[in-house]
Amino acid sequence: MTADLSGSYLPFWIGGAIRGRLRRDVAQALSDFEGIEVADIGLKLRERGSSRSGRSRALQALAVHLRKLGFIADWRNELSALLDDSGVEIARCERGAFRSLGLQNRAVHVNGYRADGRVWVARRSDLKRADPGKLDNLAAGGVSAGESPRRTALREAWEEAGVPASLARRVDFPGMVIRSLRETTFGVHDELVIVADLDLPQDFEPAGRDGEVSEFLCLSASAAESALDRGEFTVEAALALRESLERRGFSRHRP
Repeated sequence: MTADLSGSYLPFWIGGAIRGRLRRDVAQALSDFEGIEVADIGLKLRERGSSRSGRSRALQALAVHLRKLGFIADWRNELSALLDDSGVEIARCERGAFRSLGLQNRAVHVNGYRADGRVWVARRSDLKRADPGKLDNLAAGGVSAGESPRRTALREAWEEAGVPASLARRVDFPGMVIRSLRETTFGVHDELVIVADLDLPQDFEPAGRDGEVSEFLCLSASAAESALDRGEFTVEAALALRESLERRGFSRHRP
């Protein structure tokens, strides 16, 4: 899922390449910040050297500045990694700044299946800032800086669904990564959705531990697809679940 945002945003250069997109009001607010260089080709991060640590310090200072200006909706006190086109980390900064700067993030979405083919889905708490009450995958979460997608899956499966490590270690990554690019209230959501499947025992029942889920539903494939068609899932959860259902041979949308 991608969108053309070229007309509304200015390119943000980091490490010699375009790594983000700045909404024009954000770009204007940053035009006199000492860590930013304004050029005809967009805005550039003043990195004071090309090391990952130096670039990270410059980017984090920019994130703090944006927070003071009110351009960051949800400060997480959690670092996310900015990767280059080869998947190498070039910097890290506060996760909450990624949308405001239009940087690409990564998230793991775990589809949980019972032996009978039914799928466990979560309903997001009404207290969640993003997509309250929407359906979600069994577990999902951003990949923290320095963390592997597998480690993210194990962490989120325990925190969000109470899946013990002995079961969560069965998680399978089929190699499917879906890009989700869309506009949000606070900027560009650019995320690589890493799809994972987890086969669970028939008698296992998920239980939320961090308060982010209000309930879990065990749906047949047809019921899950009906909910997808009605738009009851979050955007990224829908991408991950549709791909998984089709890959596993459950999708009625197959040609």
